[in-house]
Amino acid sequence: MPLLIRNAKYLFSDPASVERDMDVLIDGNTIAAVGHSLTVPADAEVIDAAGCAVLPGLINTHNHLYQNFLKGIAAGIPLVPWCNDVLFPTVGVLRDAVKSNARIPWLWTALATIEMIRGGVTCCIDMDVTYAETLQVWQEMGFRGILAYTLTNRWVPAELRAAEDEMRQKTLDFIAAYHRPDELTRVFLAPSTLFLCDDDLMHWVAAQSERLDLGVQIHISETAGEVAESMQETGLRPVERLERFGLLNERLSAVHCVHIDAPEIATLAHTGANVVHCPKSNMKLADGIAPVVPLIAAGVPVAVATDGAASNDLLDMWEEMRAALLLARVSTNDAAALSPQDALRMATLDAARTARIDAGAIRPGRLADVIVVDLNRAHLQPFHAADPANMLVFCTRADDVRDTIIHGRVVMRERRIITLDEAEVLAEAVAVERELFEKRSLYAFNTR
Repeated sequence: MPLLIRNAKYLFSDPASVERDMDVLIDGNTIAAVGHSLTVPADAEVIDAAGCAVLPGLINTHNHLYQNFLKGIAAGIPLVPWCNDVLFPTVGVLRDAVKSNARIPWLWTALATIEMIRGGVTCCIDMDVTYAETLQVWQEMGFRGILAYTLTNRWVPAELRAAEDEMRQKTLDFIAAYHRPDELTRVFLAPSTLFLCDDDLMHWVAAQSERLDLGVQIHISETAGEVAESMQETGLRPVERLERFGLLNERLSAVHCVHIDAPEIATLAHTGANVVHCPKSNMKLADGIAPVVPLIAAGVPVAVATDGAASNDLLDMWEEMRAALLLARVSTNDAAALSPQDALRMATLDAARTARIDAGAIRPGRLADVIVVDLNRAHLQPFHAADPANMLVFCTRADDVRDTIIHGRVVMRERRIITLDEAEVLAEAVAVERELFEKRSLYAFNTR
């Protein structure tokens, strides 16, 4: 059935193109037409967007969905102790619990996906703790998801990872079963970070990425210590090592890139690699501030993302856009260093490039991932039409998103999730998580 969004007060066909009083016609899973007063097909479903802004769906390009069971429990510790004291014990609890209750990965994915849909997120990339139930939730809810299959063979406690040959075969089997680039679910390869993977594994990832045309996501240069350790062990900075492995190309998304230098920025630019910026996570863990302004100036596509709920603690892309913009300005002492249009681009067009999907803009032929934002809210009025992007980026909240459409299907209408019973999911998740949290202190691992 066709879907017509009519009477949009503002239509952001892309971050730099805003038009007034527009309609959007969706046919199947793509945008069919954009214009004034489009003819309503006889069998069309109609959404009235009067008084609203219509935008491309936001894309959260880096997340750890299992961490939705970890909101608000880790305060004031940096990355490595945070991994040892929070993440690894939690993963130990989860893996044991899932053996007797396979519903748990379904629940953490459903919780996260509800939050994202409610905030206008239509696609995400999820890394770590891989279960098929995650893709099952996305298919049931009509959400576009990319599972970045996480690979490690160093530092992570041996109890939490598979044997090398088994890991590689399971990865390839998972790709064969679930990578559906023409549908809602995709699979990327995700060597977690260089200090968790040996050189042989990195070369294997590069070979499989090229052979299967798969995206690759990796944490890079998140902390100064990570860079110093790489220099001490190999004489090379992390981005230089990625280039040696043959991984720097348009398929790669390098997450964080907080501690990179000018030559590394130039290397990222000429190889076509993507960078994912997680400003709130970097602030919470005191990692530092990524050089977003020099990256963009060099021509590197930079997407913005929330990271996991354990280091954020929200999956709110509106907050993330504001954080990216404000950090760029304060770190350069330049109030014009990053524009609201830049921030929107980081959450839409450049994010779509990172996710390797034909979305991020409302144009005929593009994927029909669209959101409707209600502007009739006290904090959005009076809405100054001279610069609607500035109004949206600085003033919009996640709960201003009224309708969310993914792959041409309405999954939230008038703030109600249509594709599952939200109240039941919340009640079940609370009951399960309470028991898991009490067991977390029983798990302790020696990493190095």
